[in-house]
Amino acid sequence: MRIIPLIVLWSSLALSIATPDAPHEANSALRPCPDNCYGTPETWSVYSSLGRLKICKQPVLLDFAIHTPLEDATATVKLRMCTLSDERPHSNASSYKLAEQSSPDLPTCFPVNESKASLDLLTSHETGSAAMDDLRRAMDFLQQHLTDYVHCETTFLIGHVRGAIIAVYSGIAIEKSKTLPNIIQPLKEHFDAINATASSEPPKSVHIQLCEEGRNGDHTLGVAINTAGNISAVQESIQKWSRAACIKNQQEHSTKLRDITVYEATEYAIQGSKVVGSSNASSVRHPARDQIANSCRIATVVSGDSCGSLAKKCGISGEDLAKYNPSKSLCSTLRPGQIVCCSKGSLPDITPKPDPDGSCATYTIKSGDYCSQIAASNGLETSQLEEFNDKTTWGWSGCQNLAVGTKICLSRGTSPLPAPLTNAVCGPLVPGTNKPSAGQKIEDLNPCPLNSCCNIWGQCGITWDFCTPAVGPKGNPGTAPPGENGCISNCGVLVTTDGSPPSSFIKVAYYESWNWDRPCLNYRAEDISDTDYTHAHWAFASVDDNFEVVVNDTYRQLDDFLQLPQQRILSFGGWDFSTSPATFDKLRQAMSPAHVDKFVDNIANYLDKTGFDGVDVDWEYPGAPDIRGIPPGLKSDGPNYLAFLQKLRARLPPLKTLSIAAPASYWYLKSFPIAEMAKWVDYIVYMTYDLHGNCSRGHANLTETMYALSMIMKAGVDANKIVVGLLSYGRSFGMMDRAACINSLDDPACTFKGPDSTATPGECTGTAGYISNAELQEIIALESDDTLIDYDPPSDTAMVFYGSDWVSFLSDDSKARRTLLYREANLKGIVDWAVDLQEYTDDSLDPDNDDEGLSDTDPLAPCDDEYGAMEELDAAAGHIPEHCVTLYTLTALNGLLQTSIRNYTDIMSDGYDDKFDIYAESVVAQASLTLHKWVNTNGTNYFTCVVAETAVCCNVCRRSQRRSTECDYCFSGDCYHLAHSGDFGPPTQIQNKKVYNESEPCPPDYSRRGFGPDNPYGQSVYWTFSNETGFYADMESDTGIAKNKTKIGDYNRGNPCAPSSKPGDACWASGMDFGVPVIDNYSASDVANPKDIIQKGLENVQVLGPQIEGIITTLKLDGWVDDAPALIDSLSLPILMIASATEKMALVKKIAEKIDEERQKAFILAFLSAIFLFIPIIGEIAGAIGELADVGAILSMIGAAGNAGLDIYTIVDDPKNAPLAIFDLVLSPLALGDISKVKMAAQIRRGMRAEDVAKLGKSVESRMDTIDKVIGKCVAR
Repeated sequence: MRIIPLIVLWSSLALSIATPDAPHEANSALRPCPDNCYGTPETWSVYSSLGRLKICKQPVLLDFAIHTPLEDATATVKLRMCTLSDERPHSNASSYKLAEQSSPDLPTCFPVNESKASLDLLTSHETGSAAMDDLRRAMDFLQQHLTDYVHCETTFLIGHVRGAIIAVYSGIAIEKSKTLPNIIQPLKEHFDAINATASSEPPKSVHIQLCEEGRNGDHTLGVAINTAGNISAVQESIQKWSRAACIKNQQEHSTKLRDITVYEATEYAIQGSKVVGSSNASSVRHPARDQIANSCRIATVVSGDSCGSLAKKCGISGEDLAKYNPSKSLCSTLRPGQIVCCSKGSLPDITPKPDPDGSCATYTIKSGDYCSQIAASNGLETSQLEEFNDKTTWGWSGCQNLAVGTKICLSRGTSPLPAPLTNAVCGPLVPGTNKPSAGQKIEDLNPCPLNSCCNIWGQCGITWDFCTPAVGPKGNPGTAPPGENGCISNCGVLVTTDGSPPSSFIKVAYYESWNWDRPCLNYRAEDISDTDYTHAHWAFASVDDNFEVVVNDTYRQLDDFLQLPQQRILSFGGWDFSTSPATFDKLRQAMSPAHVDKFVDNIANYLDKTGFDGVDVDWEYPGAPDIRGIPPGLKSDGPNYLAFLQKLRARLPPLKTLSIAAPASYWYLKSFPIAEMAKWVDYIVYMTYDLHGNCSRGHANLTETMYALSMIMKAGVDANKIVVGLLSYGRSFGMMDRAACINSLDDPACTFKGPDSTATPGECTGTAGYISNAELQEIIALESDDTLIDYDPPSDTAMVFYGSDWVSFLSDDSKARRTLLYREANLKGIVDWAVDLQEYTDDSLDPDNDDEGLSDTDPLAPCDDEYGAMEELDAAAGHIPEHCVTLYTLTALNGLLQTSIRNYTDIMSDGYDDKFDIYAESVVAQASLTLHKWVNTNGTNYFTCVVAETAVCCNVCRRSQRRSTECDYCFSGDCYHLAHSGDFGPPTQIQNKKVYNESEPCPPDYSRRGFGPDNPYGQSVYWTFSNETGFYADMESDTGIAKNKTKIGDYNRGNPCAPSSKPGDACWASGMDFGVPVIDNYSASDVANPKDIIQKGLENVQVLGPQIEGIITTLKLDGWVDDAPALIDSLSLPILMIASATEKMALVKKIAEKIDEERQKAFILAFLSAIFLFIPIIGEIAGAIGELADVGAILSMIGAAGNAGLDIYTIVDDPKNAPLAIFDLVLSPLALGDISKVKMAAQIRRGMRAEDVAKLGKSVESRMDTIDKVIGKCVAR
């Protein structure tokens, strides 16, 4: 079926999103949050507005240019963001370890001095709106990252969680990894004290600063908190600290945090860590090239410096400073980045020079930069920076609008390629991009799929926001006016109308062949003949395992369909067939190179045999990465689809049409080689409906439809091949505030319930969120006081407010307007989903209501057919005469019962004991595996750990380093030693290794693991309880394993030690868990044996067979006068449960042939499921469950929550369960001769909920569906 569930729509806004398969992609509607936080901001995702923070609910880190105000409407915003996640990033960012809490013993970024300091704590009197828990998360997240060594040179960062903001500015001389925890901890205590008060709302703003007279920007530290979501406010604080200015706010309460331990770099450490030309350089520097003989020793000015601090920095007197720098205005004109002489001589020339190839000298802007600082740091004037970059440099918008991460020129010369953006997917910003070749424009590098628009941020889309070309105030490439995103390639969204018109304008109607499943709104195929449609598509045919065409004609409409005067087209696939777990792979397999020829022949032969005029293929969707419940598509899907169409076109006669359905979604259409496909089909059904899940716009609004048309035409499809989608259904949503929505759908109070729609289902369609035009017209015709009709001209969408529901739909007037519009645009035609949704008719297949179009009833024919199996019965569903239904169904059920009893008897007499032994042994084996996995999944909550780290020399380690932590324990010195290799061979070189026992987090936290593989980590671990009581309580609750079945011991994960190894040998450093809970005193004899349950159940069911055979004889003689359907309803469930139990025991036998860890789980579940199905048969729930007293623990142990085996257990473990009541009735003596018992059992069965039947297993459910189909949908001969 083509109607997509609303839960899919909520996540499928796909008109303007980036491709998901790019390894560095993050900016898509399906990913509300940025990429994960690995590495420094240079590797993070880039965004152009703060709007991302409103939709991402995870902790986010961000940085930006400090001195470009975010609230300035004339500025272009560039934000670098990442988010907290357990996953690795989608980008190519290198991973790195996250440091633990600061410790005095941890290494530092540079040599430091420890001192005590008093910090200012300023707290506002106003309260904020963010939750205290969110603020704590933001604090923890920011501290976790800033205290990692990868951020040694990071001076500024912001943490954000749902409106709770914390920003840190740390001058380059502050050792963050050791200092910041000493500040954050008292800050947390401050908030804990607030939380303990009656009013636990956090203050609106908080500042902590190490800022005082005599401290320059290198030695200033500040923490700014805002709980009102105001990032601009914290930006202002950061700006002040970066200039060595202190926060002085009279509106904030001020106090002191005394004796805070602070770690600061020595002056020598600073001067040794920077090079000439760095904009962040501070203290004494030397030129990068050889010192010219008369050059002086230099120092660099930073914010807050004075001539006095510079003299101290140089280690000279003020008089000497004045002597070496004779300018009288020196002390009054100091600017950050400027260099001064600390000795005799002249200042060196530090101005950058062009590269030999003519390229300019480059520099990448950092978050704390501003033009005068960059210029001074490189011996330039600000005007020179503008001269070198205006009009030419990518992304340069001038000194008033610096963007972090922009690569600029510091000299004359050719402009460089821009610095890459991790999440860019198009244009020159894509990581790994090379310079354009001769004659190629830089803007044309890495074009978007489908020839869609690429904007200045390297994102693909098809809306005006992506497709409008414009440049920023300096006219530079890669820039845009404030508030715009500027298109750089494939720009424009206009639908071209200058192509050749089609030979004829067609109108296509889809016919839902299953519309008779609805209780009303039924529609005969023959009724299409009276419409003005030119083509009728039968929805849908499917494909079987032999790639044959399968058409379900349960309701006998196909013959009438094939008599229509219109072109009669057979449509394959549809949404349900393409996305159901049972069938999603059918079209993929049919179009694979191994099967495509057979599939093509089968289609062609079927069309020839039946007389269809053409075929339409609706695969939804090849290559799709994100359809729920099925695996991601394959890259080969699109090419195979194209090859299939080419072969099918060649095989079909010229007069047979070939068409496909294509999504109006960038996300899905990009996997179609659509331009090539268009060459081989007669037309493309373009599904311009269900465009998105946004409640405030119609799901087929005209604006987005025109964007979608522009997209497919830019992708290379001619207008005269496109048949545009119309629709005859609405999408409905439940409103939270009807009055607000009636006032305006843009009203902030107008929100909708979700993600699943809560709207009232239509009386016929019966699906919340999906309602037919016919049902809507009926609602409108009632003229109820709470029904309001509205129309939105820009989107050409009709809307109805009724009760608490809102729905958008296309009226007949809108359809007429669009049809005229598409005709004038030279499009091929229109297609309507679906003709049977448009209006109510008098059609019905109920002979008591209407016999229109049906032949006269013939005399009852004899019931001579034989259906010995349920599969045969299922195949005949819809073709069995009504008067034969009970006989045929009962015969098939009896055959199933007799086969099941024979098979189960054979199993019990031959091999049950062996299978039970395997079951018991599997349970015991699973206990050990389960305990080990549970400990390793939850270890950090209950243990402290020491990890045996095997270290190699640093030179060897770094050559093959895979993650930043891998060389944390490496050693300096010799990497190898020579060992004697025998009498005749040369010495063998052996790698030197050392083992260190390091205190590290317990699994699953591997953030500090060193040398060795990480899949899995091989280091041995020594475990010590930190919460023994909690461990055993949670262990038993989660796994079902009791404490008395465990002991403290050692667990071997694959240790390499030989049997002759001795304690202390180096081999014990890998593959072992020492001092960890392990299974003890738990054996197969502890597992309960349910053999007696099965034997008693077999004895009980023996009485059914003779009674059923007697009834079958009576039915054949037309002697049964009572309620025949009640016979089926009373017997079907017991027999199907018995059959399912037999099949599960057969599965047990099959699995037993090869047992491994995963098969152990399957074996246990199959065994228990078979037993559970037999429990109601013996009629003693309490006794049976008593004999399986450990079953609950076993199910927990193997992690069976949500499994079918556990579902059966929840049914049979209830003393009032329906299967038990039914068995009690039908297994009583001569029960089938007592019509009152039969009817009572049937009534119980009919009262069972579908979900409870489903819990009895797929076998029971599917066969019950067959029976329901046979007895509920029958025809007369």
